[in-house]
Amino acid sequence: MSSSLAAVSESRLNAEMAFAGKRYGVRCAAELRSEDPSRFAEQIVGLLRDEADAAAEFRRLRDLG
Repeated sequence: MSSSLAAVSESRLNAEMAFAGKRYGVRCAAELRSEDPSRFAEQIVGLLRDEADAAAEFRRLRDLG
């Protein structure tokens, strides 16, 4: 595989993972909001932290490979 094709594939993978993460976050936010609107903001912050941690772990593992 050429390096430019690998870069495009990696770029596409990163974009797709970001999109999937955002979709997941939106679904979770909708569920949390419907369950208990008073704790909504606190729970969203927790989800965003979890997503950021997962993204950092993915980048770390990708860079090792």
